[in-house]
Amino acid sequence: MSAVQSRSNSLRWVYAAAWLPWLAMYAAALVANGIPLGFAARNAVANVLPDALLGLAVLRLPRRLPWPEERRARFFAAHGGALAAFLIASAAGWALLVGLDELLFKGSFAVHLNPRVVPFRALNDALIYCTLAGISYAWNNAAARREQAALAARAEALRARAELAAMRSQLNPHFILNTFHALVGLVRREPAIAEESLERLGDLLRYSLRIHRLQLDEVELREEWSFVQSYLDLERLRLGDRLRLSLDAPASTLSCMVPCFALQTLVENAIRHAVAPRAAGGCVTVSARQVAERLCIQVEDEGAAGAAPAEPASDDHGLGLRLLQERLAALHRGAASLTLVATAAGGVRAVLDLPARQAREAT
Repeated sequence: MSAVQSRSNSLRWVYAAAWLPWLAMYAAALVANGIPLGFAARNAVANVLPDALLGLAVLRLPRRLPWPEERRARFFAAHGGALAAFLIASAAGWALLVGLDELLFKGSFAVHLNPRVVPFRALNDALIYCTLAGISYAWNNAAARREQAALAARAEALRARAELAAMRSQLNPHFILNTFHALVGLVRREPAIAEESLERLGDLLRYSLRIHRLQLDEVELREEWSFVQSYLDLERLRLGDRLRLSLDAPASTLSCMVPCFALQTLVENAIRHAVAPRAAGGCVTVSARQVAERLCIQVEDEGAAGAAPAEPASDDHGLGLRLLQERLAALHRGAASLTLVATAAGGVRAVLDLPARQAREAT
């Protein structure tokens, strides 16, 4: 038996059980009016059973008469007709059961109709119809909303996945173009160094292709740091001893997940704006700390000589940072942030704050 069939059977039993209190109250009211228990019980069944059976049809009405956004006059007119049919069918079922009761216990089929009972039955049946219809519409509307919420969540997940794929495809060419731009000057001035640089670039491209082939959005910090070291080898061929870098990260933080190219983007930004413009070069310090369930990565530079620290304003220089901020928003839904802070020494500290997740938690 499928899960849907099992759930449907369970609902039928719940529906049947819901009528038992009403049946008991009906019989108790008759007994309280001096009617013998056996006859009261049979009379209660004759009054309740038709409504219970017809109620199954009422519960299906939302499928045939869905709640309208407009033209509600037709909707209520249709329910007026359905209510009239319900009252007639219920009265006919009640009369049939009363007649059968007379046949079984008195030997002849007869229906003794008390005119005073008719208004009560009509009002009672109308209330039952309205109650069942209201419950059914509320149930179906709730189910429709749950389905819409599920579809919206799926659409949002697909949209976020598409955004991440687009950002990933944008960030990689941005980095490659910057690297080729750095190699252009070396080809003519120092061909041997340019050749070695191209070999380093091959290492970087292999990592990048792996990211794209596996459609990764996050990697362990140690993988990102290894990638950054290859990138720094390439930059040192251009900058030499002018580039100094230190990493301060406990071993436990290296297994935490970070967005692909996140650390490389921050290090590249620091080199372009605080190391390359200085004749004496500069030092870029990378530190990682895990506090409770948060991972904080800081990339700090010494600042460009004679320039006030500020976030790069040009489209080319700011593209990597903007893409990283957008990827953080898509990946962590506001639970991660990237901020740039001016330091007292005149440099800039980039602070990447995100949830500390291990690889097994991210899958």
